[in-house]
Amino acid sequence: MKKIIIFVLSALFILISFSVCDNNSNIGEAKKTYYNNYSNETAVRVGIYVYDYPMIYLSNNNLIGFDYDIMNEIAKAENLKLEYIQTQFSELIASLQNNIIDIAIAGISITEERKKLVSFSDKYYSSSQGIIVLKNNNNIKTFDDLIGKNVGVIKDTISDTIISSSNNINVVRFDIAGSTLLSLKLGNIEAAMLDRVTCNNYIKYDNDIKIAEDIIFPELDYGIAVRKDDNVLLEKINRGLNTIMSNGVYEQLIYKHLN
Repeated sequence: MKKIIIFVLSALFILISFSVCDNNSNIGEAKKTYYNNYSNETAVRVGIYVYDYPMIYLSNNNLIGFDYDIMNEIAKAENLKLEYIQTQFSELIASLQNNIIDIAIAGISITEERKKLVSFSDKYYSSSQGIIVLKNNNNIKTFDDLIGKNVGVIKDTISDTIISSSNNINVVRFDIAGSTLLSLKLGNIEAAMLDRVTCNNYIKYDNDIKIAEDIIFPELDYGIAVRKDDNVLLEKINRGLNTIMSNGVYEQLIYKHLN
């Protein structure tokens, strides 16, 4: 009887082992196939952060913006089919790493820290940061004037990194720029730090706010992010980007969205 039990258990162990190996093999094969099958028949999942004009925003429930058009023109040049997935900015890199999306485009600044986690395309735009305050605020003119103040940022952006690393500045995190500026107007924060291109748009249409012009930050390049090991897709993106920068399409998009 004992011999029979041992035989049955051994047989089960062998079957389970083969099953696990087979499943792992299938997973690896599926991943390999997906990574190397970017064509107009397989949708490439693009993670986007819908935050504000002029980069990516909604108008009548339709996606519009510079980043959106850039990605579509690259796809057109490389014959790629895209599927857009809205994601919070703070979740974009993790979504790439976890294979939830294949591409992330959302005005993502290329930094050394981020390059450890994902691969970036060639730059497609550059922008600095800006500090927005209320129009009647004459107390914030230098970066040191932010010490002891509540400063609003979008979570996990470059603005968040800069303010969080500064001693004695109280960082208040938001998901979108609109919420940040609403909090500024309600008096919950004394300043907001956003990409300069976004700041420029807000002050153009809102007479209650201004940019603290004497607080200057260096420009950083924007890149399109993919998984570290996805060289096939990265090559397609860079090739498509080079195409639209050479044929005049890129200049048209700059004029359309950023002039």
